[in-house]
Amino acid sequence: MKYDIRVVAFIDILGFKNAVDSSLEDDDEFNRIKTALTDLNEFFITPKDKYEIDADRKLNTDTQIIQVSDSLVISRLIQEQGGIYYMLSDCAFAIHLLISNGFLCRGSIKAGYLHHTESTMFGEAFIRAYQSEAEEILPIVKFEKELFDVVKLFPGPANKDYEEWEIDFIKKNCKQLNEKEYYLDYFTDYDDLVGGGEGTAAIHYQKLREIIIDGLKLPAETSAYKKYKWASEQFNLSAERFGLEKINE
Repeated sequence: MKYDIRVVAFIDILGFKNAVDSSLEDDDEFNRIKTALTDLNEFFITPKDKYEIDADRKLNTDTQIIQVSDSLVISRLIQEQGGIYYMLSDCAFAIHLLISNGFLCRGSIKAGYLHHTESTMFGEAFIRAYQSEAEEILPIVKFEKELFDVVKLFPGPANKDYEEWEIDFIKKNCKQLNEKEYYLDYFTDYDDLVGGGEGTAAIHYQKLREIIIDGLKLPAETSAYKKYKWASEQFNLSAERFGLEKINE
């Protein structure tokens, strides 16, 4: 088999090594890690039989997901109709699932050549996503603005001739990082992408607030502290919207 052109997301859990170190003596920390990884696995890893795989391929749909230790890799065929929306939604759900278990994450989404099946994955697209994630400082999942060009080529089935509407719909829950990149705005998107009813967003974002406050206890000169400092600033921009107190140092 030759390479497919795929969109691939590489997501890494932040603070995982420290959590593992603590779990050697702390049963609660062990259970927190186990629950977070089990939740990821149960939500994302759904084995398919041959008939489901064949049916997906006919629709240009072939989502592949691998979860190894503290990393989650999701890829989709670039020509999937509405695939970019579904990819970003999957990444947002992973972010919030991890927040509910007390973790932030960082990731990068790239498009390119990739061979990805249930058991095997390799290709330059994954290497670039991995390297881009490692180079990022902020606790975000980012992607290149060129992905919006993919939306124009392969919009959702109901959005043909309404591609700009679909792009604007996606951008609603994203923020521009720089001239070339956007990131998923997990500080505001819970109701749209995950929410389970009235009041659940406030409960969820209270958990995010606790994660950030705990992170701000780190020494101010460390790079980890700077991540949480940025996160606190972003949190404060929308705290009142969810009826939560701003984070004060």
